[in-house]
Amino acid sequence: MKKLKIIFIMFFVFISTAVFSANVGREINSKCRQNLKLLNAGTEKLIKSTSCNLPKWCTYKQAIKDFLYPDKYLENKTIVGPTPDCEYYMVSNDKGEYEWLCYLHGVLEGDKTMSFRYHEHQLQGKTTSKFMTNEEYKKHVQSMLHWTEYTPTPKEFFIYHYNMNPIVTTVLSIFIVLLSIYLIKSFFNL
Repeated sequence: MKKLKIIFIMFFVFISTAVFSANVGREINSKCRQNLKLLNAGTEKLIKSTSCNLPKWCTYKQAIKDFLYPDKYLENKTIVGPTPDCEYYMVSNDKGEYEWLCYLHGVLEGDKTMSFRYHEHQLQGKTTSKFMTNEEYKKHVQSMLHWTEYTPTPKEFFIYHYNMNPIVTTVLSIFIVLLSIYLIKSFFNL
């Protein structure tokens, strides 16, 4: 009967860990991509209603102040990134092409996709070759690439694996704790 209770408790712990886990990286990607869609749609409205020239490189705050009036062109009046590193910039070239990009995630549609670790999350960023003549965009691509070399802390490593596979991570954690207790008892002859 005691073994049955232990098995039931373990089963409950495994199920609860699976229920409460989420792929937060996918949610962050989705929220950021939604913000980029809103900014691109607002800029498209601006271009259709005015004949202003777009700057080659512009921050979100500068665009809001100078030409992309939220009450006129944006559906969402304030656009906030899902992470502290999600900062929005607009890049354009001489052909009249423009694109909003995130400092962390890059552009919406690009010809190169990279997967990287951002603290405890797995994220994806996209770059495009059509703006590589713009020096600011080149700098942006280089700063994105530094995330591909990011080494997470042990805590971030554990949280990442828990989010990706909570049951296996829980089982391994329990095993490591039990093994540690056994080794400590054996070493100190307790």
